[in-house]
Amino acid sequence: MKRTLRILIITLGALLVLYIASELLIPIGADWYMKREIKKRYPQTTDLSVSVKSFPAFRLFSRRYSSLTIEARRIELEGIDFESITLVSTSYPGAKFDAVIGQDEMNNFFSVAGSYLENPRVTVQDSRIKVAGQVSLGYGLVNVSGTGTLVPRNGRNVFLVPDNVTVEGVPSSGQTTAAVRQYISDNAIFTVRRDLPFTITAIKARQGRLTITGDTDIEKALEFK
Repeated sequence: MKRTLRILIITLGALLVLYIASELLIPIGADWYMKREIKKRYPQTTDLSVSVKSFPAFRLFSRRYSSLTIEARRIELEGIDFESITLVSTSYPGAKFDAVIGQDEMNNFFSVAGSYLENPRVTVQDSRIKVAGQVSLGYGLVNVSGTGTLVPRNGRNVFLVPDNVTVEGVPSSGQTTAAVRQYISDNAIFTVRRDLPFTITAIKARQGRLTITGDTDIEKALEFK
């Protein structure tokens, strides 16, 4: 009887040790695996951190967790060098993201985003965005500058809502300025391509940067297998 009890205690103790070890080691292994996959896909990334939490830990084998946070700097997506990107998820594969674009990359961002603005020059002033470039009105290009805020619509289109618009290079007239303002109001200043697994819910200008917030599919965005 005593021997049986001793064997039972030892077995339970071994199982407890294995359970505790799995709770510690499985999340560490998951962090390592995701870091490896991200670095393989985005080798230029720096300051990469991954934190995943799940209880019990074996739920991670079926991609279930209570929280997942991925943070990275200097990550390039679709030709854009993002200053930083943060992904937060509570249920695979959906996630929220915050992406920051620095001042040096803004012109490039608007150049590759399908914007109506040609030769864009974009800066951030306080909480407003200042844009300058050329807009085609059908009869030719006009030089345009203005300030305003960026407003996302339908997840994929972002519009500039102007505070003011200035038109140069054509005879000054209220009619031309009104036409440009209407064109800006009716057309997205940039559009997220349909094949990209991102939608935009907010975009803010602050401290010389653009911060883009939205939703994404982790599996499609990072191509985890």
